Amino acid sequence: MLLLLLALGFFSIPESADTLNPFKGEGLNALGIRNNTRLIAQLGIIAIGAGMLIISGEFDLSIGSMVGFSGMCMAIILKWGFHISVPILSNTPDGLGFEWVRIFSIDHADPWMALGITLCFTLFFGWLIGFIVVKTGMASFIVSLSFLFFLRGLTEVCYRAFNKAPDQTSGSTQVSGLPDIKNIVELPGYGEIERSKVAVLPKAEIQKIYNSLSPEEISSFSEKISYSNFMMAENKTQMVHQKTLESLGRDLEHAQQSGNTQLLETLQTRLAEHANPVPIPPAPVRELDVVKEYVETLSSLNPVADFLGGNIFQGLFDWFYEIGWNINNYGRQFAPGLYSSVLIWVIIALVAYVVLSKTQAGNWIYSTGGDLNAAKANGVPTGKVKISLFVFSAFCATMFAATQVFETNTSDAAKGNLKELEAIAAAVIGGVVLTGGFGTIAGIVLGAVIFGIAREAFFYIPFVDGSFYRVFLGFVLLTAALTNENIRKRITGGI
Repeated sequence: MLLLLLALGFFSIPESADTLNPFKGEGLNALGIRNNTRLIAQLGIIAIGAGMLIISGEFDLSIGSMVGFSGMCMAIILKWGFHISVPILSNTPDGLGFEWVRIFSIDHADPWMALGITLCFTLFFGWLIGFIVVKTGMASFIVSLSFLFFLRGLTEVCYRAFNKAPDQTSGSTQVSGLPDIKNIVELPGYGEIERSKVAVLPKAEIQKIYNSLSPEEISSFSEKISYSNFMMAENKTQMVHQKTLESLGRDLEHAQQSGNTQLLETLQTRLAEHANPVPIPPAPVRELDVVKEYVETLSSLNPVADFLGGNIFQGLFDWFYEIGWNINNYGRQFAPGLYSSVLIWVIIALVAYVVLSKTQAGNWIYSTGGDLNAAKANGVPTGKVKISLFVFSAFCATMFAATQVFETNTSDAAKGNLKELEAIAAAVIGGVVLTGGFGTIAGIVLGAVIFGIAREAFFYIPFVDGSFYRVFLGFVLLTAALTNENIRKRITGGI
């Protein structure tokens, strides 16, 4: 894993950079860490659900479709609300027929409602898969595969049905144009507003908000903006100077090749004149800049949306900017923080670790996957264990989808495609045995990290096709599965 991490950083260093520091590469700079940790965290969330289910001796191949279905539910509820209608037999102009009557309606659903209603659907489907597996004795592979197709098809049907609205593309399998709920704040003296809309407020409103700030606030914000403007001016100065030298260098080379002595002398003179960069003065601090910085400090009116799709560790990343690491080529702050999906992953992992390692329920899960008949003989409620884990797997898929919806303010039917295989692969790489009874949360977390880093690292390694990561992961997965099975047999005395 360490080699993959170094490869991700080292090989992603831009060719123009005069450094070998892997943390200067696109994969391990502040923005790279922000994006890569999001991919790892989202995979890690569903890998925990899939891994615990495998430990109990079952599979869930519906995870990816559940992700797409969950995202569809949340996006549609947030955009059009939630309504329940029932058919009632009545007289119509064409004779006796059915009329749809609305018995329950929520026109404007907030994030709490959207998430809660979606969980009602997804947890029910998780319970239903588990119930069918336990009561019929059918292989979970077949049952969950059936729901893979069912949920994916239902998702596409619902998208097309709701996208008959005038503000959507007819027949589309996505919902777009959702408000950026996580960035809606209460601006004193103005009301609710999205942070990005502050820049288009009338000048009189900007002046009014600016005058409402205390001198200490204005001074603090101005100091931060001044530093940012200074860094932007410094970087712009270096960029302009570098481009000027490169242009003069090319012209000088052409003049030498052509033997044009007069042009050669002129270019040499200009090179001497541009030996030192001409400083570009930093932009002044405007009232609008202060107001925008102030609005960034206001808390979101929708803490649920902010928790699911917002940022964490903003203060740490501000400090990274101050020490010159979290900075892009234009002098601006590269990344505002890590995605909150990382925090959700950590919380789910900690809860799962406590349940699996410190509670009786954890012993039940291991015994159910290790020897089902012995577990039943010892009074373990194996049916409830399995159903509960199918429900937990659906919960993890829903949280995965929620982070995507509230981060991007959109959703489409392709979300979650093949994620069930990636989740299972991450769990197996992390030491979970496919036959059940063995595995740890720490191992599943590590498997997700290895999977995520490998997927990104191979896209930067020169002379290697980016899709080669699938070859690598296939080899690692097979090796891990054989190793895990060998360890299981040694522990149980199989060989």
